Amino acid sequence: MPGERGEVDVAHVSRHAARAWGSSARVNAPSPDRVEPACPAFSRCGGCAWQHLVYPAQLEHKRRRVERALAALPSPPVAPVVASPRQLGYRNKATYVVAAPLALGAYAPRSHEWVYTARCRVVMPAIDSAAAAARAALQDSRLEVHDERRRTGHLRYVVVRASRAGHVLVGLVTTSAAPRPALERVAQALMRGPGVRGVVWVPNDATSGAILGPRPELLAGEPALTETVAGVAVDVAIDTFLQIHLDQAEALYSRLADRAGAGPEMRAIDLYCGVGAIAFALARRGARVLGLERNPSAAQAAGRAADRAGLDRASFETAPAAELPRLLRDPVDLIVVNPPRQGLDSTVRAQLAAHPPPILAYVSCGPESLGRDLAELTAAGLRIDSVEPFDLMPGTGHVETLVIARTDPARDRS
Repeated sequence: MPGERGEVDVAHVSRHAARAWGSSARVNAPSPDRVEPACPAFSRCGGCAWQHLVYPAQLEHKRRRVERALAALPSPPVAPVVASPRQLGYRNKATYVVAAPLALGAYAPRSHEWVYTARCRVVMPAIDSAAAAARAALQDSRLEVHDERRRTGHLRYVVVRASRAGHVLVGLVTTSAAPRPALERVAQALMRGPGVRGVVWVPNDATSGAILGPRPELLAGEPALTETVAGVAVDVAIDTFLQIHLDQAEALYSRLADRAGAGPEMRAIDLYCGVGAIAFALARRGARVLGLERNPSAAQAAGRAADRAGLDRASFETAPAAELPRLLRDPVDLIVVNPPRQGLDSTVRAQLAAHPPPILAYVSCGPESLGRDLAELTAAGLRIDSVEPFDLMPGTGHVETLVIARTDPARDRS
């Protein structure tokens, strides 16, 4: 931990960066910020590497990470991280690796060493219960676990997601040759469990490490859960992207609408809209929002949700963020970007630099890519107004950051 010294068994030294991996044999002087981790698989599964760090210290280290990433920019001070009201039981989705003899767990970091992760304290309790039921049902099915080296067997992963209402959707990821009748028997057994609303089959023969295949098929029940996102009921399928800590994500979206001054006179574009969460937060305050999303199923789910809610001020298209120039033919007040961890691609950065909007709201899950993107955008005339980190993943080093930037008035006068 930061500030500690110890004896470490080094397993690997990177040839590309100043990094090494290993295991700690002994901590000589424990930090006063060290606490007992909550999960029994802590340090082995790699999922929550900061669980042994007291929560206020986690927040401060996350703030400093954002601060370091933006240190070279003309930026106001980084605000304190908005703390999560819950540090456990917040994750609404979990992926389990199936191992032989049949058990559910995870791979240890940077390896294929399997780790047992039952009784994980970070997932919603309904997920842990459904995972236990899936293990029992798969054991009874006598389906074999897939062996990656020999390319035998069928069972690969179990994916479980839960809604805040306690409803559960289970995805069984297998090779495409898995016998469907056996999978249907597993699905029927799972449907008898409390809260299970549907079971889907995800055929996947990929050798790339991808977990979900392209075409989930319904085995029993419903193909998606209904989750309320920013006040709008949305269909969430097994492969839909949704923030895993929805309460905190909604707090961030609400702050974004506040900071951007969303209201009836505003026209906004949401370039990475997903299932429409940020667009809904803006439209519910009267803004007219167009959302762009590359994934057709997500864009369609957003459109259906807006129609059901009577939210006619939000519309959605299946299109990449690079379609921005076409959308800028009409005046726009706000552009929202919420890209993946690698940040904006060079094409989108160049477009925003060439046509900086009056207001830019950047939601980032990667501080380092955020710093890179903002360096180019501030050089093009955007001024950073506020930087507010949010903790969506307690117990980890991940941090989500909301940046509001505006066109520099000096650019308008020049």
